Amino acid sequence: MGCTHTKEQTIIPTENNEFLKTHFHDSEIFEWCQIFVEKSRGKSNTSSTNLIACINQELCRTYSHQLHPNGDVTRLTNAFFSAYDLNNDGTIDFSEFLHAVSIIRRGDCKEKLALLFLLFDTNHEDSIDRLKLINIMEALYQTKGIDYRDSYNILLRRVDLIIDRLENGQNDGKISKEQFIDNCLL
Repeated sequence: MGCTHTKEQTIIPTENNEFLKTHFHDSEIFEWCQIFVEKSRGKSNTSSTNLIACINQELCRTYSHQLHPNGDVTRLTNAFFSAYDLNNDGTIDFSEFLHAVSIIRRGDCKEKLALLFLLFDTNHEDSIDRLKLINIMEALYQTKGIDYRDSYNILLRRVDLIIDRLENGQNDGKISKEQFIDNCLL
């Protein structure tokens, strides 16, 4: 997916109108697109005004490692990538990037929690469970370079406490996006 330049220098995603709904003004979208293209090493397509740029998983991992040089970012990067690659094509294009950044920077609590839910729901089953929470907690520890194996029981207790709070007495072991958002807002 590209970005189209108009004479007013606004940038509009060209393929999916759903992503036109951001919390940014046109001038901010233009700035984000310039940053995205620069960081993704995209190049201008000389035959049109489209900018071709995307972030693959390796590039995402490289930037994550720069943020966390002392840890293993692989698992957490995979979760982030899965959450942001909305069309599951193996890349994060500008619209997907802008969608996530818009929510992170200016979204309301419900939007931010819905995006966070995607980080946990890595296989897109519309629910999270104990195993998914354990996986993301392990990934967070690895990213920080913390050896959690000696205190694995503490990690498991924390996950169980989170599940108990989010299930809100339903005891089915699965937490829907609605349950997650509603109980986080309590």
